[in-house]
Parts: sequence; C-alpha cells; structure tokens
Amino acid sequence: MTLHEAIEQVLQNAEKPLQSRDIADVINNLKLYKRKDGLPVSPSQVTTRANNYTKLFTREAGKIKLFKDDIVSLKFQHYRNLLVHQSDFNRISGKADMRNLSALIIVLLFLLTYSVNAQTKDSIASALKFQIKEADSDSIRLSLKADLATRLAFFDRAIAKEAYLEVVKAINDKNYTSDYYLRLKAKVLYSLSSVSSNLGDYTEALKYANEAFDLATAIQYNRIAGKSISSMGAVYKRLNDIEKAKYYYKRALTMQKNDSIPSGYIITLNRLGAVYAEEKKYDSARYYFKKCIAIDTTKMYHIGVKANIANTYRKEKKYNIAIKTFNENLNILNNTKEYEHLSNNHLSLATAYKEQSKYTKASIYIDSAIIYAKRVNSHILLKLSYEEKAEIAYNNKNYAASRKAYLTYNKYKDSLISESRTKRLADLEYAYQYKKEKEVAAINLNNESIKKRLYFILLIIMALVAAVMFYLIRKNNKQKLELKHLEKLKADLALANRETELKKVVIENSITEEVLNKTLDDIKQIITFENEKEQQSALRSLSAALLSEKTVQKSSTNLQSYIDDVHMDFKIALDTHFPQLSTNEKELLYLMKAGLKTTEISKLQNTTLAAAKSTRYRIRKKLGLDSNQDIIDFIDRKSAL
Repeated sequence: MTLHEAIEQVLQNAEKPLQSRDIADVINNLKLYKRKDGLPVSPSQVTTRANNYTKLFTREAGKIKLFKDDIVSLKFQHYRNLLVHQSDFNRISGKADMRNLSALIIVLLFLLTYSVNAQTKDSIASALKFQIKEADSDSIRLSLKADLATRLAFFDRAIAKEAYLEVVKAINDKNYTSDYYLRLKAKVLYSLSSVSSNLGDYTEALKYANEAFDLATAIQYNRIAGKSISSMGAVYKRLNDIEKAKYYYKRALTMQKNDSIPSGYIITLNRLGAVYAEEKKYDSARYYFKKCIAIDTTKMYHIGVKANIANTYRKEKKYNIAIKTFNENLNILNNTKEYEHLSNNHLSLATAYKEQSKYTKASIYIDSAIIYAKRVNSHILLKLSYEEKAEIAYNNKNYAASRKAYLTYNKYKDSLISESRTKRLADLEYAYQYKKEKEVAAINLNNESIKKRLYFILLIIMALVAAVMFYLIRKNNKQKLELKHLEKLKADLALANRETELKKVVIENSITEEVLNKTLDDIKQIITFENEKEQQSALRSLSAALLSEKTVQKSSTNLQSYIDDVHMDFKIALDTHFPQLSTNEKELLYLMKAGLKTTEISKLQNTTLAAAKSTRYRIRKKLGLDSNQDIIDFIDRKSAL
C-alpha cells in the first residue's frame, strides 16, 4: 500500500477531516505504510503527499480531507449512468448485443467494487479492534465492541449480531449490575432486535425486543423502552399483521413524544406512515412522513422519508413525481456509504420503471439494488430485489434469468419465514404473555401475603397498646385511690387536732369560770372577817393566788400559739409514721419543730428542765436514735419517703 492510499484509508475510516499529525499516528500504529529507511511516517511527510495528490485530498480549516468521500461509489455511479444511456441507445437501435455487453460490465463492476469494499470493511474492523485491544477496562472495551457491531451492521448484519451477543454474554457472565452496564445491555438488546428483524429472524427479534423493553422499564431507561416497543411493531409489520403493528407504533409514540432526543419518535412516525401506505391510505401516510421531515432536518434521514413519500406517489401511478424524488436521493447518496438507502432507492426506481413497462431500465436499477443489498447482507432487501428481478426478467422475456432470480428469491424467502418459525413466533408471544401474567399473579399473591402479615402485626401492636393503656389506667386509678385515702386521713387528723384544741379552749374557759367563782366566794368570806388584819392577810393571799393563775394561763396561751404555728403536714406525719409517741412527747416535738430550745420548752410547759430532757430521751429511745442524731431531721426524712 502506498502512502497516499494509506492516508485515503485513514480518512475514509475516520469519516471526517484530520490533522496530519493524527493521520501519521494512525498509519504508524496500524502499520498501513512502512518507509524504506524503517522510520515512522512524519506529519510533514503526510502533508507533502496530500499536497501532491490534489485530486484525492483537499484542506479544510488546516485539516486534510478527502476530495470525494467514496471513490468507489463515484466510479460505480459513472458506469451506471453509462449503462443507462447505453440501454436507451439499444432500445432505439434494437441492438440486442449491447444488452449482453451491459450485463458483462455490471458483473465486472460488481467484482471490483465488492473487492474494494471488503478491503474498506477490513480496515474499519481493524481500527476498532485495535482500540478494543488497547482498552484497559470492560466499561470501555464492551462499549467499543457495541460500536464495532453497529459499524459492522452496515456491511454484514450476521457478524454484527455475533458481536452484540458477545457484549451481552460478557455482561451476564461477569454479573455486572451497575446502571452503566444495564443501560449498555438494554441498548444492545434493542440493537439485536433490529438486526435480527433485518436478517428475517422474527422470533428472536421479538424476544430481544421484549427483553430490552423489560430491562429498560426496570431501570427507567425510557428512550430504549420506547424504541423496543417500536421494534415490536416493525416485526409485526413485516409479518403483515398490520393491526398489531399499528398498536405497537402508537404505544411507542406515546412513550417517545416527550423525549429530548427525538430520533426514536421520528423513526416510529416513519414506520406508522409506512403502515398507512400499506393500507393505501396515502394522504395519512404522507402526513406522518412530512411530520418526520419537519422534526428531523438530518440529510440522510430526509432521504429515507422522501423515498417513502415517493413510493406513495408511485403507488398512485404518479411516476414523474416518484422518479424525480428517487433520482434526487441518488444524487445526494452518490458520495456516501449509505448502502441500504442506495439499495432502497434503486429498488424503488426499478419498480417504477417496471410498472411503466420500461424493463431494460428496470433491469439496470434492480441489479444495482442487489449489489448494494449484498454489501449490507440485508436479507429483506435481497428477497424484495430478487422477487422484482424475476418479474422484470419474465416481462422482458428473459426466462432463464427470471427462473434463476426466482429460485434465489425463494431461498431468501425460505430463510426469512417458514411454518415452523411462524409457530415458534406464536409460541413465543403466548409464552411471553403467560410469563407476564404469571409474574403479575405472583406479585398479587405476594402482596396478599404481605397484607396478611401486616394485619397480624397491626393486631399484635393494638393488643399491646390496649394492655399498656389498661395497666396505666389501673395504676392511675390506684394512685387516685391512695391519694384520696391520704387526703381523707389528713382531714381526719386535722379534725381530731381541731377537736383537741376546742376541748382545751372549753377546759380553759371552764377553769377561768371556776377561778372566778372561787375568787368571789373568797371575797365574800373575807368580808365576813371582823378583824382588819385577817382581812388584809386574806386579801394578800387571794391576790397572790390570782397572779399565779394569770401566769399559768399566759404560759398555756403561748404554748398553744407555738403549737398552732407548726405545719399540719408535720403533725399528720407524726400521727401516721410514729403512733407510739404520747401526746406530751408530740407536744414537745411540735415546740422543737417551731425552733424552741429545751429551756424555753420547759418554761412553756411549766415543767422543770430535767423533765423536758427526760421527755426527749424517751423520744430518742422510741425512735431508735442516739444522742448525736437530730430528731426533727430524722422525722422529716422519714415523712418524705
């Protein structure tokens, strides 16, 4: 391989302009070109070679790019145009030999382009495989492998399918469950559904679409969930189950309508338009197709949608509009590698010319459609193209070519769908629905079991709460009863003390009256004394007796006032906790509580100091206290317990 061929291959693989340094790095890494001196290719050498081949390369913003994106496609378009003009000449002049020459040129051209295309595919695969090999983690490696499969799908869908399956197997084998890997797996499952559908394996296409939808729904990957539903619709469309196809497409549109990236929504709109076209509702079909164009301004996508619109005009026998649109598409596609679009447009042109009985032109376009369909290994396009070729050759009275094309068509038809495959598809759909119903039933059963457990737990909690409330209420009632009993006891003691005080008052009053009566009697008796000295002596004695009585009464009054000052709780505590104490001992304790000393207490009680100390000693003995302990402090602590 020469250096300029290596540069061309790198730019074709990159599909964008590159710096000369980047081109040199790729050439050296992939060993696409080797200098005679063994040194690596330098950026300046790449720049010089690109400047020398101005028919191949040009410059854009300081970068090198291909002058034409696809030299092979340009050559093929040139030969095809020559053949079309040649076929017109043959029809006019009636020279049948030229048709044979045209067929020979097409065969030679196919071999040439297939060889160059294979080389291009190998270089793309090599570049991607090199990146995969250099990846240092599964997250990068598996993502690159999925990208490789997507690229391969443009050339060979069977190989692409194998690559996708390797990615899914790696994720499953290593039990990757992070969000990144699950999203990658969902995307790959969707791609497997699309590839399987294009290969004609509708059973697997539906299985992968269902798996992709389930996984995408579980991880809330709504974009892939919507695309998976749309893919199911595409499967049923190819099985001619129009109602199911419409159901899934409309369901997908509901999910995809608010997606920030509208590509999935546009694809579904396009598919729904194709369904209406199948039903010969051409105005409705064009409505959906034009809606796609209004949303997506991508050039390549416009080509596909415009081809669909053109086919609706073709079916309405408006051939001029249809053929003009197909040719506009081909002019745009000439410099691209969009082989599926190229095949579709050539097939549609062949059909349009066949319907106008222009079989020679139709033959040339159908051969082109087959060549491009083989490049992407599209069984669907190959089946449709060979079916059309058989009919064109038959109408053109080329029966041998017609039979050969028909046999090839049957081979692709049989590979796409058979009775056993249809049965498996029905079984798969039933099994999937049964599985979903079983899962729903299991969920409902599990929910019922959970509800029963929750009810049982709630019942136990309510019973425990009731028991606790019953205990607290009972305890509260008991405390209330005890409190009432204590209050009653306090009231009884207070009444008893008041009764004692009243009795003392009555006694004191009776004593006072008694003293008064005795004094009057003494005075009357003194008056009867005739001797003045006796009278004076008797009066002095009476006066002394009255003074003594007055002192006693005063002392009694002071004692009662001190006792009254003592708090009722202390008196109740003495009666409750120390019933062994006598009245005199309690009176002494009242005075001690009032803060009086022993000498003061003895005077108030009209007793000797020794008598007061003796009473204190008896109290200590009854309470079990020694001489160092404070009596009042002991009683207070005892009462507080």
